[in-house]
Amino acid sequence: MVSSSVASPLLTLRYASLDDVAQDLDMVIQSCSEGEWAWDGASESEREGWQQFVQDPTSMPRSKVAGLAGKLQVAKGFSLSFALLSQSQDDGKEQKATVDVSAPTLSPEEAAKIKTALQIRSKEWQQDGIESLFLFDLLTTTQTLVADLPDQSQAETLDKASSEARPSKPSQAAPKHIELSRALFWSHHLKAPSKLKDFNNWCPELGIWGIVRVGYPGYLCFEGETSAVDEMVRRVKGLQWHAIQLRVQTAWNWTGEQWQHKESGRRSPMEQALLSCALAKGHPDNAFADKGGEGKVRTGCQMIENLGELVTRLKECGLAEDEIETVLGIHISG
Repeated sequence: MVSSSVASPLLTLRYASLDDVAQDLDMVIQSCSEGEWAWDGASESEREGWQQFVQDPTSMPRSKVAGLAGKLQVAKGFSLSFALLSQSQDDGKEQKATVDVSAPTLSPEEAAKIKTALQIRSKEWQQDGIESLFLFDLLTTTQTLVADLPDQSQAETLDKASSEARPSKPSQAAPKHIELSRALFWSHHLKAPSKLKDFNNWCPELGIWGIVRVGYPGYLCFEGETSAVDEMVRRVKGLQWHAIQLRVQTAWNWTGEQWQHKESGRRSPMEQALLSCALAKGHPDNAFADKGGEGKVRTGCQMIENLGELVTRLKECGLAEDEIETVLGIHISG
């Protein structure tokens, strides 16, 4: 699926077909704000042709797609470059593309750390059910990594959400409990890049964990502080859907006595409560949370394409089998 080495390029992506390449690029481009994506080193006619390919991969001869390249600005002074390689001589269907990082404003240590993290993430794709949306996953991973850099304002997102969720306290006394809840949706389908972009933005904004299955049907799983989850439910219902159902919604009270963690003394009650959530277990955005109790807890949205991978993921989170069956609408054997 992917190979990497210390030499340039950073990563070589392996797509099953040109359709997968087009779908991945379409997801990325539609998730970008104006000016964040640019076709690289192309004439006007090439740019128009490549854009047409992304929207309809059958509309372009294969010979005109080779050489396709673009650059994605993730943050100021930080970008990902993408280049589709020429078709191999065996005329197989597999398509290769390269990805590299440009970070002239970062220190060599910071740039190396992000590159290593992206290489590690690429090795997790098969386990996490990422079958084709490679560049889109690298984009969301990089956004999380960039948010951890010292001078990034995004790093304050969860702190803001957590402080808004906490009750006002005239003294230093910790709250006796925090109400948490989980909401699980079924939808007829989930393919629109605009919706995926919303969930990628809303989960860290609201300070909740998200796991989303992309495809037919679509599934949306959210967990966190109750008022934040309620707000997510409101936003989800406010989007345009062919059909959507809130199939599971449950709430409970978290208290410090109910959850013991080796770093709990160094974290706020809200962070402890978020770490106790079922969806936090094994969540890719929770990767750095336990580093000596110093790393900030950062929530986010995990995208999964394969239904079987979603079932496995929810089981690993510890959700009850009847809860999983209720949201999926299928019987789980074994």
